[in-house]
Amino acid sequence: MLSTRVSVAMRHRASLVACRAAAQVPATTFNEVKFVKEDVEKVMMELPDYNFYEFKEPVPNPYQGTTLDRSILLDPPAPALVAPKFEFSKLENGIKIASVDKQGLTARLGLYVHAGSRFETSANLGAAHMAALMGFRSTAHLSHLRTVKTLEQMGADQSASAKSGREEILYQVDVQREMLPYVVPLMVGNVIFPRMLPWEVKSAQGDVKTDKEALMSNPDSMVSELLHKAAYCNNTLGRSPLMSERSMGYFTPETVRGYLLDHFAPERMVFVGVNVQHAELTKWVMRSFADYNAIPMKKREDTKATYTGGDMRMEGKSPYCHLALGLQSCAFGHAELAPVALIQELLGGGAAATSTIGSGVTSRLSTQVVKQSPFVESCMAFNTSYADSGLFGVYGVGQAEKAGDMAMAMATALKGAGSVTKDELAKAKAMLKGKMLRQADNDSELMQDMGQQLLLTGKYGSAAEFTKIIDAVTEAEVADCAKKMLGSKLSVAAFGDIHAVPAYATIEGALK
Repeated sequence: MLSTRVSVAMRHRASLVACRAAAQVPATTFNEVKFVKEDVEKVMMELPDYNFYEFKEPVPNPYQGTTLDRSILLDPPAPALVAPKFEFSKLENGIKIASVDKQGLTARLGLYVHAGSRFETSANLGAAHMAALMGFRSTAHLSHLRTVKTLEQMGADQSASAKSGREEILYQVDVQREMLPYVVPLMVGNVIFPRMLPWEVKSAQGDVKTDKEALMSNPDSMVSELLHKAAYCNNTLGRSPLMSERSMGYFTPETVRGYLLDHFAPERMVFVGVNVQHAELTKWVMRSFADYNAIPMKKREDTKATYTGGDMRMEGKSPYCHLALGLQSCAFGHAELAPVALIQELLGGGAAATSTIGSGVTSRLSTQVVKQSPFVESCMAFNTSYADSGLFGVYGVGQAEKAGDMAMAMATALKGAGSVTKDELAKAKAMLKGKMLRQADNDSELMQDMGQQLLLTGKYGSAAEFTKIIDAVTEAEVADCAKKMLGSKLSVAAFGDIHAVPAYATIEGALK
């Protein structure tokens, strides 16, 4: 069955989006695309062969047992290699389209909607999660069963997912690239004409309990959840992407539909494709919207995230103590994100049982925290940026009895983040650039990077462009950025066996 799980995990590593200083990137040029009335019969002639109403029986694999020393192609086609190029368009209704064709056989498609849990109010808490759970169900064109069977026949039933986060809801499908004309209208149908049948909404509520159990069984995700609640107490980013059981009884099709009408305007959407031809993707997105009145863009209150800091702790089943110390960072696309990413790289991280290449065994947290105590299992720095705020800090896992020692060691390493030598900075730059360029080869990371940059800033800068920004960062900028973060109020989150975690004031004093 289709995956509709909510994404709440803490980001522990430097990703492509970790140091996007979009303020220093030239404005992205979008090709304007007008809606065109087309002959339906001619459009249908462009579709690849596919029978919606044929359920094929499984057949044996004809190539089973074939080894690599035997060719299965009599006349292998000559490769037509073309350098990947980022292309951007915008429909006249406001939706942005971005793509890059790496000539892979599998197309990765993502529809981003700027409608995460931060936009919820007291009247509809959990609406974003419920909207994601209703993804890939009945629409005006296809029933839930037909949607599942259609994706199943194309081999995309396991890759199709709808996930809600704090900033966005993401509809994603991985499919053979020739099946793009079928998948794009199916994805768009979820956001412009979902049916929201009462029995489907009621059945989706059962998935909330499953998601809650999955969250509670993942200590890393629980610490992230608690840290956000402490850092943004009772506002915007502090709201959980998961619906609470208390609000489940109030959810009806009208509640979810009302949330969609408030936030699912095309101007708040970005359609991203990797391993697709841009002209083909643009054409089918345009056709999917052409005959429908889009949800109008409403004037809404621009509520800024308010960083409060604070302390959140919860007993859990884990025998270890999971502890995170957080500080206010800068927003996504801010010029200071490059120094923040370098500080994250300087602190790095490591685990007691890992010593592979690239595992961070020479980083500060590895040498100053993990290697200094046999009771610390792992420790690493993280940074999460949003449209108007950010959260930077250190996350550690250790033996419960020694949680106090681990907390003090983490605070000491965090306090010294601004002290950096020229050689350390050069090493951090090389490592960060290497990670960015390697992740640019990952289709999933690339799609996420394109979608989030365009959704939150309206611009896009490639990894190659940001390596130049990283090279320009100086030791003084790193020190100033660290000083600014350390000047913010501390956020503390603990989960598991927390009986030995020091008091909030004690940890805060260690950072002074």
